Amino acid sequence: MPKQPAHLPFSFRPATLACALFAGLAGASPTWAQETATNAESSRAQLAAELAATLQACSYDGSPLAFSPPDLSKGGNSGTHVVAEIMRYTGLPANFVVVEGQVPNAAAVIMAGADRIPRRVIAYNPEFMGEVIRATQANNWAPVSIMAHEIGHHLSGHTIVPGGSQPPIELESDKFSGFVLYKMGAPLSDAQNAIATLIPEADGQTHPGRRKRLEAIANGWTEACELQGGAQCRGGQAMSAAQPPAAETAPTGPAPVAEPQAPAMTVAQHLPKADANALPTKGAQFIYDEFGFLDPAIRAQFEQKMYDHAQQTGVEIVTLLVDDLDGKTAEEYAWAMMRQLRVGKLDVGNGAVLVVAPRQNQAGVALGAGIQLDMAGHDKAAQLQDWISLAWPLCQKKGACGGWTENLMLAADHIRRDTRLSDWTIAYNSLGDLQRAEAAASSEATAPQQSQTWRKIVRLSGTVENLDPPLNDKSAWVNEAKVSNGKKAVLMRSAEGMTTMLYLDPRSEHLMPGGKLEQGKTYSIVARSDALSWNFRDTQSLDLLSYTVAE
Repeated sequence: MPKQPAHLPFSFRPATLACALFAGLAGASPTWAQETATNAESSRAQLAAELAATLQACSYDGSPLAFSPPDLSKGGNSGTHVVAEIMRYTGLPANFVVVEGQVPNAAAVIMAGADRIPRRVIAYNPEFMGEVIRATQANNWAPVSIMAHEIGHHLSGHTIVPGGSQPPIELESDKFSGFVLYKMGAPLSDAQNAIATLIPEADGQTHPGRRKRLEAIANGWTEACELQGGAQCRGGQAMSAAQPPAAETAPTGPAPVAEPQAPAMTVAQHLPKADANALPTKGAQFIYDEFGFLDPAIRAQFEQKMYDHAQQTGVEIVTLLVDDLDGKTAEEYAWAMMRQLRVGKLDVGNGAVLVVAPRQNQAGVALGAGIQLDMAGHDKAAQLQDWISLAWPLCQKKGACGGWTENLMLAADHIRRDTRLSDWTIAYNSLGDLQRAEAAASSEATAPQQSQTWRKIVRLSGTVENLDPPLNDKSAWVNEAKVSNGKKAVLMRSAEGMTTMLYLDPRSEHLMPGGKLEQGKTYSIVARSDALSWNFRDTQSLDLLSYTVAE
């Protein structure tokens, strides 16, 4: 369930981060659309004059709009209820709060509180939700799809940048919306209704046009149907096992939601094809079994363990028992599914994928950049390979793994235990803030675990100056041990002008929506501190977790 606003400080300051909004209102009824546009223009002028320094967001048509951060002590009402119901079908814990806010429609935003720590928020306009229902001819699924879209941004850990959103992550969130609405019981046409009615065909700077977004929703809806073994997945009418009972008063919208049914754990599931060009979508479980051999009770126990760990830390650890690697090695498949299922939160790299492919006699592991820092030196693939040798012949013989299910999950459980003490929150909003904290503490004899800067996560911005910095340059020191261990050194000049050496796992570049880093480009970076100096002029060393183009 979404976290309650009362647990957060209420005195919020503007952050230098923007939101990603549901976009577009073209296609609504002319009178309503004209009135909304007039009100929006008036609102824009007023807010721009009064709140020029506040948090930047994308309005419904994708253009920047300033708005006042809402008072989190008020919480949300109908929007909170809708989000709570959606979350019951995601299989994942929330990493955000829900509030009513002065936004054109609904917004996924990152806001810095009085303690300067960024927090994820979904702000929504309750009047807009009612207007959407009227504009879509009383289709109650339409506002649900809008809220599911914003949830997708936060659950995926999208880094939301100043001045607006970006088309790749908008399509990811659309696909997630289609995925979860299938699980809630919506026909495809209802899952697409809001986009089909309200979004223009032409691409915008921050949001793709109608056709691309409808296709993304259809992909997510179909993927959820096929995963759960639904019939007629390509016909648009299949309903999931978790479908709520039919509504008596509003047959075109979601009925009062019953407790969702867990998927039948003794039935083989069907993972999506591992395609590097496919649009990612957030996965909704921690164990996948393409054979249907895993013991239901043991599997449920470990699903709960992994869910609880994700709720407490944000870390997501997914185990795949795979029938066919589709020509890839198990490690290649693990990395492909890390991206495709968007395992972990993209911004802090706290996802892990463990692959067991007994028919190909292979096991492989992909660790997000953040988890890899905790698990260096542990060979989980070898542990899984031993399971194939010992357990799989018995699983095949009986058509069920029984107690060997627990042995399979021990590798994931090891990662769970080793990542429970790490800090997975973004503690600093700029490299300058982090470096000043290091300088202030440099004279104190503090144990690393008690340090305010040791291995802390920071969000910063800067321009890439060199993708292959020389090892012997004393003005921009490179850690040769990290490079010899497979890390890629990247020289960046931070927004404050500091020389910054980032260390990147090259295998994680394909996870980033913006593609590979490019020299001369400015990026919004999330990184974990490695070797900091009290001296502003020294090279600051950071382990890179994620990045997004900032210009």
